[in-house]
Amino acid sequence: MKTRITTCKSFVPALALAMALISGPAAAQQSAAGASYTRPGTDFSTYHSFLIRPLDLSDVKLLKPVWEQDDPEEWAFSGENREAVQQMFMEIMSEELSANDGFPVVDASGTGVLQLEVEILSVTPYVKPGTQSGDGEPEMLMLGSGDVVVSAELRDSVTGQLLILVEGERTIGGGEYRPVSPESHMENIRALFTTWGQRLRARMNAAHAR
Repeated sequence: MKTRITTCKSFVPALALAMALISGPAAAQQSAAGASYTRPGTDFSTYHSFLIRPLDLSDVKLLKPVWEQDDPEEWAFSGENREAVQQMFMEIMSEELSANDGFPVVDASGTGVLQLEVEILSVTPYVKPGTQSGDGEPEMLMLGSGDVVVSAELRDSVTGQLLILVEGERTIGGGEYRPVSPESHMENIRALFTTWGQRLRARMNAAHAR
């Protein structure tokens, strides 16, 4: 028999990406490595462009933190802003990778083109009840992007050869507890996507001895 649930928490969590070409924790996040694979002998200096697939949010799971397990409320991942998040991911990654004579982002496979695919597997928002708001109702607070688990792949866009795979990478968002709102979520997402693009660009610059 199913337990009836009458209320629902709906989040559009800030999402976090971690992959083998992006290393070193940012000030507001920490990464814990999952299972990973790098194709031996891969020379990334032979790649000069990126083909970025849309951020995969098709099967993301929204999980409660341990301290919320006894709360009967249902938590659901809101689909309202999925397209906006995917568009932001594409725009920011493209800008960070290609700006200032960087690595062009193309829309078709070709020689020297890396294909990037990222899937968000699960998100565990770090939430807690806050202080009383102006109308006397408790205010829900959230810490950064929470705990996010992803799968990321880099492939040769022509052959489909898997060059890098990171499965079950965990990124834990930090910062300060802030009131839960669409605006705060989108700010977190924008900041994190910018950081990831900058890191990937830096590692590709290093591969090309720039």
